[in-house]
Amino acid sequence: MGEVFTRRLREMDAQTKEGLAAALQNAAEPAIVRSTFKLPESQRAAIQNALNETFSAEVRVRFEAAPDLVSGIELSTNGQKVAWSIADYLATLEKQVGELLKAPARTDPESA
Repeated sequence: MGEVFTRRLREMDAQTKEGLAAALQNAAEPAIVRSTFKLPESQRAAIQNALNETFSAEVRVRFEAAPDLVSGIELSTNGQKVAWSIADYLATLEKQVGELLKAPARTDPESA
């Protein structure tokens, strides 16, 4: 879960990254990383490193366990949030499959 989240942090689009960078810079309190379960120290360190690298700054972070996330993880600060959860992943997957099913069937002349 931590690996997917750090990848998502590093792959943020420019607009999301700018908004989150501004929120982190203006926040009086540390950013909060909430996860379903208490993260092992190795995952905490990986997330901290990803944040520091992504925003080219030493990001202050507080880690919390939040069982209500249902297999998820989120970073929130100063009104901004970046999150990943299995529920989000499944919803995105369902949407993509639905779009594929709605797309007109392509005929491959070589297979005929």
